[in-house]
Amino acid sequence: MPTSPPSTQHLATLIRLLDDDTPMVRTSVVRELEVYEGDVSDWVDTLPHSLTTEESTMLGRLLRPARRRRLEMEWVVPTRGLQALSEDWERAESLLRLISDFLHDGVSVRQPLGDALDFLAEEAEPAFSKGGEGGMCAYLLSRHLQADRQSSLLPEQYDLAALAEGRKGNSLGLGAVLLLVAHRLGAQMRGVDFPGAFYLVIPESSQGHLTFDPAVGLRGIDPQVLTQRIMKASPAVREHLRAPFTPGDLLLRIIEDVEAAFAVHDQDEESHLFARMAESLQAS
Repeated sequence: MPTSPPSTQHLATLIRLLDDDTPMVRTSVVRELEVYEGDVSDWVDTLPHSLTTEESTMLGRLLRPARRRRLEMEWVVPTRGLQALSEDWERAESLLRLISDFLHDGVSVRQPLGDALDFLAEEAEPAFSKGGEGGMCAYLLSRHLQADRQSSLLPEQYDLAALAEGRKGNSLGLGAVLLLVAHRLGAQMRGVDFPGAFYLVIPESSQGHLTFDPAVGLRGIDPQVLTQRIMKASPAVREHLRAPFTPGDLLLRIIEDVEAAFAVHDQDEESHLFARMAESLQAS
């Protein structure tokens, strides 16, 4: 964000020029937008009129290169990569915040990731105190988090700040939000990182524990079905599943899924960026 923001009139003028596809004008608009560092959301409410859908879409597209540069500049991982993130939820969350900010359209107004998670933790604390991890998850999944059960893979499904505020998300995105809220409340919850799937495990008095898909709800997965899936997996996958699921594992899985989502939609520049981010975590 610029420390000395331009006037509202400056942004309003640029928006009026968005539909002018003259090369010289378009180049000038893109250059003038650079001062906002990819995010004009703090100024949108000061505009004399609401943005149309077309204006918001075009503005978000023009802001994307600046957000990409900002992510590349701010992406700094610990020296030991994933090893340094084996228990550091705070550091992992700070890196997830950078990803969430990049996936944001730069136009719509929303809370930062940390504030959104703090709000969910405060809202869910009574349910956790009364019903444990199951009560916490049931409350959040019924009141605040929404599942996207479509099969399409979209980058925005991993914008955790947006998911925390109610945008529909997939199993991994919703699971990440629940894990981050659980960390705030001291809840006992862990992830199960299956290839092509993501589950959460919580203590459950009658069965010892409950394994479920966050996008489906608290309907438990049959232990026999889960065991069969594990037995059919490759030795490398079985070894991975035996190891504790760490904050670094969550971060890496999200990065890899975002990379795949961009690749599916032929957004090569973004896909290559996330591939480099994944590589940066593999430092020994």
